[in-house]
Amino acid sequence: MGEMVREEILRRVKKAGVFSIIIDTTTDVSNLEQFSLVLRFVNEEGQTEERLVAMKEAPDSIGLGMFNVFCDICSKYNLDWTTKLCAQSYDGAASMQGQYFGLRSYVQEKNPNAIYVWCFAHILNLVVMDTCDKYSSIRNFFGDVQQLITYMRARKRTAIFLEQQIKCYPSERPCRMKNFSTTRWTSHDRALSVLSKKYLAILKTLEELINSTDRETSSTASNLYRIITSFKFILNLFLMQNILSCTTPLSIYLQSSSIDFIQAITMVDVCAKK
Repeated sequence: MGEMVREEILRRVKKAGVFSIIIDTTTDVSNLEQFSLVLRFVNEEGQTEERLVAMKEAPDSIGLGMFNVFCDICSKYNLDWTTKLCAQSYDGAASMQGQYFGLRSYVQEKNPNAIYVWCFAHILNLVVMDTCDKYSSIRNFFGDVQQLITYMRARKRTAIFLEQQIKCYPSERPCRMKNFSTTRWTSHDRALSVLSKKYLAILKTLEELINSTDRETSSTASNLYRIITSFKFILNLFLMQNILSCTTPLSIYLQSSSIDFIQAITMVDVCAKK
């Protein structure tokens, strides 16, 4: 079934004539680097499509190693990237966009027409991350939130949290605490949203855990309760929710396969003014 889907995607790509690529790598649960290749093209109906065509273990995370993996995949599926590839998009890592030894440079050496576009969503993520890291109060705030999430995600504490949600919000669906991702700041928005919406249930959970007979559990719960009820924490919570309510929709839109560039520029301007 998977091969049939891939064959149809490749048929559409070849019908389109030209295509661009989106490449990224990530580490899986076994700590192996996985290389993913997405093809972007315009179909017969004039609609833009982005399709994942391959995932392969990368021998290393340097530019030449990833270029060899890319060539192997293209050779396997008969993709004429040296003449049909018109653009390439990656993140800003040196192994990807490096002018001399990045994947981008190896591709352009064989195909100078393959222009490089730095992923705009990744740039936005870096801007938000660097801006927040610049201020110690915000750094400490997210450190406190991460500590709370880690503490609350333990199985027994999660069960207590779910029980308290049913008591505090009987008409709402219970949810779990959301973890952070260092590479996607939209995950911070989701985490803060749960913290804000279920704030009372979190307090009730910590109050119950403070009465635990386990010394460490009680001590940590007491410390977290003191932190999240402080004026400074609550102020930073509302501040960051206000900021992320602007950047998250923009980040999601920048990753859309049907992105309109005029609309994207407008959204960037609106976000900057806010």
